[in-house]
Amino acid sequence: MNKRPLLSIIIPVYNVRNYLEECVMSVLNQSKKVDYEIILVDDGSTDGSGMLCDNYKAARIKVLHQSNHGLSAARNIGLRHADGDYVLFLDSDDWLLADAFAYLSDYLNHENEVIFFESKKNRNSMFNRTPLVLEEILQGHTAKEEQLMAMIRLNYPLGCAWNRIIKRKFLIYHDLTFEEGIYCEDIEWNVKLLQKRPAFALCPHVLHVYRQHSKSITKNYQGIAEDFKDVVLRCIKESQLDREPEVAAFLAFQYASLLEFVPYLKHSEQLKVKAVSRIMVFSVDIKARFCQQLLTLFGFWITVRILNLYLNSKRFTERGEKDD
Repeated sequence: MNKRPLLSIIIPVYNVRNYLEECVMSVLNQSKKVDYEIILVDDGSTDGSGMLCDNYKAARIKVLHQSNHGLSAARNIGLRHADGDYVLFLDSDDWLLADAFAYLSDYLNHENEVIFFESKKNRNSMFNRTPLVLEEILQGHTAKEEQLMAMIRLNYPLGCAWNRIIKRKFLIYHDLTFEEGIYCEDIEWNVKLLQKRPAFALCPHVLHVYRQHSKSITKNYQGIAEDFKDVVLRCIKESQLDREPEVAAFLAFQYASLLEFVPYLKHSEQLKVKAVSRIMVFSVDIKARFCQQLLTLFGFWITVRILNLYLNSKRFTERGEKDD
């Protein structure tokens, strides 16, 4: 009988032929070996990435092919085929640093349902978050029950899926799958994760590199704005904000980010965003608190124009860095 692997690394693949090898090899070349499996989910690639996946097929590498249904669907099917005790969602244009497994191995036990770790971008950027949040929390001896709020306050990127390892049974038991067919698929998933209050640990090391490149910079802002608005407003409506402080603070940050996209919405949808601005009273991080001050000083309409200028300045600055 085959032994169940300790870790399943789920890698959705869509038209990333130029990056896939670095991603896969970053797992295969870890300095410390743990019992793991890689699940490559080819999401209908058209650039030869699917054939490249087949070249990697081996005893510990599963390859799945499906027609193009998006990142969420690829993650979900990968989870259904995973056998590991823990799951890591790794995007196919990102990679792990060589000592990732060495650092994580001490945390993979029956107590921890989620292990958060640090990530960084592959390029220096004035908009890059400093990956020292978890170390600061641990060195400050923050009480366990206050650590999640501290992560939000210090702008740890809780709104993604790739900077943590999660117990597979926890995901399945709580039906923590990703909504398919939308942008911003990680937001509601993270709200549900926070609401389950998992037993977690903090690994204060940079283990993951997020690749910033032209495809990740050039966005359909109008499409993002619609989905972003729908997800954030639904989460605000369905959450018990006064009883879930971490969720409320997390959604205040997401709402602050949503304000940057408001000009891309129809006026009737802009009014819906304006109607729930009370969420900002739960702000704890520097960005949300700054946006709250802008709203107080200038009102909703001027604030969204200011923040939209900021959004576009990020895009042009990062494009300039790419050209350099």
